[in-house]
Amino acid sequence: MECTLGGFLAVPFIYSRFSAYIILGDNMSGKFIIKRLIAVITAFAVSMLFTAASSANTLQKDKKREYKASYVLMEASTGSVIRSHDGDVPVNMGSFNKLMVVLLAAEAVERGEMSFDTVITASENANSKQGAQIWLMPGEKMTLGDLMKAIIIGNANDACCAVGEALGGSEAGCTELMNNRARELMMNDTVFTECTGYYDDQNQHTTASDGAKLLCRLSEFDFLTELFTTRLDELKDGGVQLVTSNPMGHNYKGSVGFKCGTGPASGYFAAEGAMREGVTYVCCVMDCKDEDTALALAKELLGIAFEGYTLVTPELPEKMPGTIKVKQGVKPEARLSVEAPGAIVVPKGSGDDIKAEIYLPSYIYAPLKRGDKAGEMRYYLGGRLLKSCNINSADDIETKNIKNVLWKLMKFLVSF
Repeated sequence: MECTLGGFLAVPFIYSRFSAYIILGDNMSGKFIIKRLIAVITAFAVSMLFTAASSANTLQKDKKREYKASYVLMEASTGSVIRSHDGDVPVNMGSFNKLMVVLLAAEAVERGEMSFDTVITASENANSKQGAQIWLMPGEKMTLGDLMKAIIIGNANDACCAVGEALGGSEAGCTELMNNRARELMMNDTVFTECTGYYDDQNQHTTASDGAKLLCRLSEFDFLTELFTTRLDELKDGGVQLVTSNPMGHNYKGSVGFKCGTGPASGYFAAEGAMREGVTYVCCVMDCKDEDTALALAKELLGIAFEGYTLVTPELPEKMPGTIKVKQGVKPEARLSVEAPGAIVVPKGSGDDIKAEIYLPSYIYAPLKRGDKAGEMRYYLGGRLLKSCNINSADDIETKNIKNVLWKLMKFLVSF
């Protein structure tokens, strides 16, 4: 779609790291067009010169900075950590925080509170956002589906703000929702202060471990995968072109997402995930010196997972006790139930080496309620504890006292 700016033709274009207008005049003579093009090129060259100087200063500062290159590799369904380096060290997150807005929107759709057809009206606050954008005007209406495209593929700050305001009533309300959801996901070292990640706020931070937990949850939404793995798309009848900055999304085998990018103080990050043969692994790589480093590390980590690990579901031991003795109870024994272990991540070829050990006392005391813990089932591989599951009472048993002893005696006499 074409639009005019002060009598000039403007064609918008959005790449997830910057946006620009290509401006041409209408009804111009050939010489005038040439002069204007020369002026534009000259202005662009001067701008690039200042940008280069600024970048050089930034590089000088970055030489003094030590990038952490922290990472965590997880299996998504279990949250099992396979690899970690400085996973709990706080880092600035940059535009990574948009993924929490995406999650909140996906969960709203899951609950039936919104749909991709829900129409959202852009506010003046959304219109004011800088950086990557789709040029939302105050009062402009767009569906949640299209805004999600703009966020996921184009990293658009105005679209992210519009969705955030629809979720939380305001940007501040959305930020509160983001922090609350982080606590629920046990992202205890994460703090959000706004919803776009564009602005250089040193108080906004996360860890690779917390980020991986967010990715595990995001991987559950199949309807997001198409957006996360799309390279090119468009909005406004072709007037805005969207180009992803995450090459792994569309060229890594089995990719389910998610995002790579940077921020003024965040270094480069790569938040990636892939599913093969029904198993999904995610990795969160944070605070790298450049994009190539972050993406290479993410590919290496996912390769380690797919080549070296698998999921197995261990069986219960054959000699599992069915009951346990109960002291001071109205019944002498309680039946036992064991929590299902579920799937466990292990190195490929080692599933048969898993050993289950039963930890039960010789007796327990009344009173008991169904579900009370009586012991544990522990699964080991080569001496390493993989998982513990509770062994619980399957019965309610009261404490023996004069009242229930007499009641039991009366029942016996009546039946006799």
